[in-house]
Order: sequence, then structure tokens, then C-alpha cells
Amino acid sequence: MTQIEQPELALSRAPRSITIPIEMIRAKKTAAAAFTLSCDTSGLEDKEIYLALGIDAGYFSNIKKGKATLQADLIARFCEVVGNTIYVEWLAYQVHCTLVVIKTEAERRAEAAEARARQAEQENRLLRDLLQGKVSA
Repeated sequence: MTQIEQPELALSRAPRSITIPIEMIRAKKTAAAAFTLSCDTSGLEDKEIYLALGIDAGYFSNIKKGKATLQADLIARFCEVVGNTIYVEWLAYQVHCTLVVIKTEAERRAEAAEARARQAEQENRLLRDLLQGKVSA
């Protein structure tokens, strides 16, 4: 089946959120190994990843084998799909650098966390009111 016939496979699940020690990332000898670690850490099937990126299975397989590289314009989308920055952290390390979350990204994450906290507080308040009989179901 083509990507058009089954677009729902591309983003059917959210990636796992696992922290990998930076030393483990930097220990990878090749870009293919770092790419594979990034994919494996996500917990997603290869098909879910390559469909979300809009690349074919053969090209994706070649990236994992080290016979091809991920196009630079797909790197941000790749990180979003797999839910980690392992691959780009490895790339940065190759030129003796590391990644730093920019302030706007940090602010975005803080705002999202605050919104989740507000939502949880509202739900908690509603449940307390229901239990105390202040609000009818």
C-alpha cells in the first residue's frame, strides 16, 4: 500500500519518551548507528517513521545501513516523529559541539506544562465538587 492509501499509519502512535545518557549517544561509531538508536528509542515501527517522513522503505533501510543519509530538511521532522534528538546530538558531537534548547523552545515546553497543570487543577476541582455534592452529575 502507498502512503496515500494508509496515511494514518504514519502517526498512529506517540513515540516513547526515554532519556538516553549522552555518553551512550556519543559512543556510537557511525551516523547509521545513531540514527538506528534514535529510531529504536522511539518505540515506533520503522514503517511509522518512514511514512511520517514521506520517504520510502528502501531509502529508510539504507539510512539505517549507512548507505544513505537523512536529508537535512527532514531532520527536524524526524526528531519530532521519533520524539528525541539522539541523531542530531550525535551529529553535533562529530564537530565537537552539543545541542542546547533555545529559549523559545523552553518557553513552549513550560507553557505546555502550565496548561496541563491548569487542566488537571480544573478536573480536580470538578471532582471534589461532585464528591461534595456541590455540582450535580
